[in-house]
Amino acid sequence: MFKQFIDKVDGADVYMITSFLIFMAFFVLVSIYLFIMDKSYLNKMQNLPLEDGNHNELQDVISI
Repeated sequence: MFKQFIDKVDGADVYMITSFLIFMAFFVLVSIYLFIMDKSYLNKMQNLPLEDGNHNELQDVISI
């Protein structure tokens, strides 16, 4: 299927290379962001589902 697309559309290789480069740029930027992210924020978000304090706040919001 892709071979037919490449054969019939002029310049399809440019679109594929461009989309690949956009994907790689996004992947690299997200990876860099994750490495420089504050570790205390990550620990807070990691433990958030296990904390009991936020459960009561959620019930208050739902009951309104």
